Amino acid sequence: MIKEKKYSILIKDLILKASVGIYPKEKIRKQKVRFNISIIATDNIKTKNDISEFVSYEDIIKNVKNVINKGHTPLIENLAQNIAEKCLINKKILRIEIMIEKLEIFKEAQSVGIKIIRMNKK
Repeated sequence: MIKEKKYSILIKDLILKASVGIYPKEKIRKQKVRFNISIIATDNIKTKNDISEFVSYEDIIKNVKNVINKGHTPLIENLAQNIAEKCLINKKILRIEIMIEKLEIFKEAQSVGIKIIRMNKK
């Protein structure tokens, strides 16, 4: 017997312009930032097709955009934390992984970034 069913929501290679960084040029000009988000949610998959039963990837992307549109964030670690907090308001989300990469920092590297993992309190 299955005790607790879960499913994953994936958002891969979402590229947006964001004002993030500690250096003066990063405070003046928005830069390309890539988001990869993985969510584990309670599985409400039933025979009826009702989006309200699920975590909507559209809502997750709106949360990301809302956070970055609030203004400059000095560190991508804080940007990821702010996005996680906004998403975890949805109690269907059990766990969220957010990877954020700056794409225009070093010529020698395709990207530099961080990844955080946060869980909803039960």
